[in-house]
Amino acid sequence: MSFILEDLPNELFLLIFTYLTNIDIIYSFYRLNYRFTSLIRALDHIHIDFSTRLLSKTQLIYILNQLRSLNIHSIRISTRYSIDFIPFFVGYLPPSQFTHLRSLAFQDADRMTIEKLIHKYPHLTYLSIESSSWRSIPRHCFPYFPNLTRCHLPTLSYFHHCHPHLTNLRLDHCTTDDLLHLNTIAPNLHSLTLILQRTTTIPPAVHFPESLYTLKLILRSVLFTELERLVKMNEHIETLIVSFSNTEHEVHCFDQYLFGDHWSSLNTYFNNFRFNIIVHQTSEAFSIEDLLSNFHWYNERLHCQTLDDTNGYHLFSLPFIDELYRINCGAYDQNVFNNNDFHRVNHLHFTMTHYRTQEFLRISSKFAFQHVQILTIVASSVSSDLMSFVGMLMDNSPIRTLELRLTSSSSDSREFFNKLVSHMPITIEMLTLNMISTRFLFDLLDNNARLLSHVKRLSCLVKNRDEFDSLILLLLEVFHDKSLIYLSISLENPSKSSNLISGWLLKTSYLKKARIKCSDRQCIIWI
Repeated sequence: MSFILEDLPNELFLLIFTYLTNIDIIYSFYRLNYRFTSLIRALDHIHIDFSTRLLSKTQLIYILNQLRSLNIHSIRISTRYSIDFIPFFVGYLPPSQFTHLRSLAFQDADRMTIEKLIHKYPHLTYLSIESSSWRSIPRHCFPYFPNLTRCHLPTLSYFHHCHPHLTNLRLDHCTTDDLLHLNTIAPNLHSLTLILQRTTTIPPAVHFPESLYTLKLILRSVLFTELERLVKMNEHIETLIVSFSNTEHEVHCFDQYLFGDHWSSLNTYFNNFRFNIIVHQTSEAFSIEDLLSNFHWYNERLHCQTLDDTNGYHLFSLPFIDELYRINCGAYDQNVFNNNDFHRVNHLHFTMTHYRTQEFLRISSKFAFQHVQILTIVASSVSSDLMSFVGMLMDNSPIRTLELRLTSSSSDSREFFNKLVSHMPITIEMLTLNMISTRFLFDLLDNNARLLSHVKRLSCLVKNRDEFDSLILLLLEVFHDKSLIYLSISLENPSKSSNLISGWLLKTSYLKKARIKCSDRQCIIWI
């Protein structure tokens, strides 16, 4: 077999490498023999992503040792699987080892690490920071990056200098000051993505760079009139993409988002206009036909998503067809769908309401989701058809992550949850639950502690501190000496205490060697 493998041409090995992560390639093939070593060393622009999988310390040290001799162009570092990873990485491999590094991404790094590292790489062309501690980073603390072309930041305030080569920018916590200083910091932008909150005030005059031709706005409880005012001040934009959501607390303000006649006036300003509807709740009940009839002027696919079944006017939505494919959730035509359209789907977001269940399942059963790795189920009513479809999906797809958001506590929902957990494939390593699902889990584990022995990452949501104390004690007892390495429990409302973990729990054998990160609303434990 080894002789046959050696006879394969380099081109075929390079094709095989495209199906593997670079970490897998380095760990499995690098230094295996002279041919593989030379082949990997010849690769250009190697990207290493440490945010997608758990590595043992032995594996990590081996991979880091190999990176010293490779042309590493891009790195993403994260504390997702280990709270000590970033300090270990920085201490083990100094910046001088990465002379060719041009792309650097941080995920959940602390302020000191971010400030220390970004000054070591002045030649970056791409910089990304996703961190919960972003507010602690001082204003204007970032250096000048003369070659920076793409950037993903919480806010623009970290920059002080003008970056004329910056053409692609995303701001996750865009402020009023950011809107005012865009022209100064990034005068030559081509593409801009902004997440705007209700607290972001749109200034009387906001003029985006003249070179900007694609604007994507992700709106969090922003009034429609504010959106309208912002985009009408920037008529030079060619493509506008809007993703908006309302909240259950302010539904009366956002129904105008759902009426097509409001949008039709904006459509005349842009050559290409697309939007995504994410609806929590509305103050009126609409049928799907009534809703879609308002958008008769809209020629693109209408992409809607609902998070619950309040006044249920949506049948379902498929925001899960990753970047490759979207489906019109209401005005679908079965004849235009092909099985191959779903071949590369890796995240299946399955939203089910009371309405048109049979119709949805007939559509879904036609397609093969052979490569789904992440399955999200949002359901208010549970039928035998739904159970069958999910069971078939788990039997035929390599699912690694399961998220359950049940919006009903009925006996049908409990039965569905119990069957799902009891027959969960061993490939599933990460389980995320909302409040109702967590309540079901508590009862289920209380009677059967042998379940979920293969789960490595568990995230739960509870209502109050009493539920938190009961749940964490049960989970630590059940998962002791099993596969669990990461536990996250969040509270619906903040606790009066800044530390959710009781002192006596910290002294137990369960948490002696654990790493713990707590706030008044969440506790994360690396076991």
